[in-house]
Amino acid sequence: MLTHSLEDPYKRRSSGGSGLCAGGAYRSQAMGHKPQVDYSYSAPPVFLFEPHQPEMCNFKPQVILNIDEGLGLKRKTLRFLAAQKHLWAYYEKVALQRGMQGGRNSGKAMTYGEAYQRLFPMAVENWHERRLWARR
Repeated sequence: MLTHSLEDPYKRRSSGGSGLCAGGAYRSQAMGHKPQVDYSYSAPPVFLFEPHQPEMCNFKPQVILNIDEGLGLKRKTLRFLAAQKHLWAYYEKVALQRGMQGGRNSGKAMTYGEAYQRLFPMAVENWHERRLWARR
């Protein structure tokens, strides 16, 4: 699930919608009235995308996605948002910054990136799996 940050003083409706998504994700892992021992009650992965004023929204980037291949489509899509023309250059600069951070932290070539915050922590089965995940 992908949604807006939980806090945004400028877009209260967006934050309200993300609160509904978070609430649904929380309830989806509840055992309910008749819990089944053999059933897995796991929360769906929920990611909050980076708002245009992350410092005002308590946004903490935890995942950086390489968007080098999709940048052309993203640029084309942003051109449809004529009301946000003033943000086009800003989004490109943020993508460059996140790409630099992602490349530096992963050791893989990356020019453009997008940052996301996880709503739930990532759980791994064993130490070996965690080490492999950490190297990505």
